[in-house]
Amino acid sequence: MLQILASFAEFERNTIVENVYNGQRQRAIEGYYQGNLPLGYDKVPDSKKELMINQHEANIVKYIFESYAKGHGYRKIANALNHKGYVTKKGKPFSISSITYIISNPFYIGKIQFAKYRQWSDKRRKGLNEEPIIADGKHAPIIDRNLWDKVQFKRKESRKKPQVHGKGTNLLTGIVKCPKCGAAMAASNTTNILKDGTKKRIRYYSCSNFRNKGSKVCSANSVRADVLEKYVMDQILEIIKSKKVLKQLVEKVNEQSQIDVSSLNHDIAYKQSQYEEIKAKMHTLTKTIEDSPDLDSVLKPTILSYQDELNQINNQIHQLERDKQAEAPHYDADMIANILQTIFKDIDKLEKSQLKSLYLTVIDRIDIRKDEHHKKQFYVTLKLNHDIIKQLFNNHPLDEVLLSTSSLFLSQTLYITIE
Repeated sequence: MLQILASFAEFERNTIVENVYNGQRQRAIEGYYQGNLPLGYDKVPDSKKELMINQHEANIVKYIFESYAKGHGYRKIANALNHKGYVTKKGKPFSISSITYIISNPFYIGKIQFAKYRQWSDKRRKGLNEEPIIADGKHAPIIDRNLWDKVQFKRKESRKKPQVHGKGTNLLTGIVKCPKCGAAMAASNTTNILKDGTKKRIRYYSCSNFRNKGSKVCSANSVRADVLEKYVMDQILEIIKSKKVLKQLVEKVNEQSQIDVSSLNHDIAYKQSQYEEIKAKMHTLTKTIEDSPDLDSVLKPTILSYQDELNQINNQIHQLERDKQAEAPHYDADMIANILQTIFKDIDKLEKSQLKSLYLTVIDRIDIRKDEHHKKQFYVTLKLNHDIIKQLFNNHPLDEVLLSTSSLFLSQTLYITIE
């Protein structure tokens, strides 16, 4: 009898779970959001289903998407937001996971995603559903489709990139790209036997997809490592003298040096709202003390704490106002030439470990293409971080600059392709 009752109870529980799931599924198909409110939206007053855009939070969401599209990393974006005093919907500091969640959430282009994971209580993230429900939402989008597509493409590309470490003697592993499939190329060795019977070891860069997955996926597309490494070295030594590259750099550096007045205005408005909010709290406590003087000793420390916060915010507002009035630095060709010479000084005399570290910092990718005569041509794309340029311009030592601007913290980055 007990077994029958237990079976009936389990059946009833499963039926309830299934009914709840079906109800949620139907609401998702109809375009209604379920769950905790995402950053950027509030509920419409007197409505259980409709959402409206919270303009302040929407600006944060736009900043996140635009920053990622510019090449900023997750941690860099979170760090910048936390320094500005912004918080998540739950009032917590931003983290890598919260940034990742936002830029991967189709809700921001007006879509409803449902059942991304099945059996979450048992499987957690292992229960990823390959075909979740994606429906048009009733809410207004914050992000336009072009920006969304650009961000998703960059995310997809970054996932393809292997983790490249500064170990080993192969300078260009992970940087040079397969001309056929676009995957990273890795170094391998082959031994050739010469006519006189001696053995000669030769290094090649070949497609990692071919090496890991075989000829059905891609071809080796091998290129001699010594030939490619010499070409890259020669090209870098040449760009210091290249007026064409200097002209491109000067234009891009000056363009990115412009002060973002709209962003500063947004930060000022946010700080002012913080100021007014704390001021209101302090006023309430002061009024309470006036009505109940015996609470003075209890509430006084909190009032003093609020006063300190107001002073800090006031100082931050003044600094932002000064930043708004500041003149953007202007770089000319001589300045940029000096910076390039500082970065690449004695590059041909560096040890392999130092050279590899420098390459990982300043080379974005190397592409291989064939010309009309089927001869391989190499295209080197340099990435010069704007923070690096600023610090070198202010005479910071190169070693310290490269150490402080690791790939996790890249902000505005300039990309220059040389042939």
